[in-house]
Amino acid sequence: MIDQLIQQGVQQMTDDSRFDDIYLRLTELTEDVANLKIQAGTIGTSQVAVARTLSLATGLASDMREVKADIREMKAEIRNLNAGVEEILRLLRGASDSQT
Repeated sequence: MIDQLIQQGVQQMTDDSRFDDIYLRLTELTEDVANLKIQAGTIGTSQVAVARTLSLATGLASDMREVKADIREMKAEIRNLNAGVEEILRLLRGASDSQT
């Protein structure tokens, strides 16, 4: 009878330690899952930020190409205007030289 009570006590202690171990593992797994969710959220947020940045950079590069083309066009127009002004000045100088 005493042996049986001791064996039941040992069995109870073994079951309790098993339950404690299971709860400890469950707690650790819960913490790991929570950490993974945080990491996945951070990575997902980072990926969205990178995608938005790339999209913005692509749009800005396209805009810059247009601006550069506009600047080249303006420079060509300025060169043409300068040539026209130079021609007008040359004609005016020629007219003033012929009058003297």
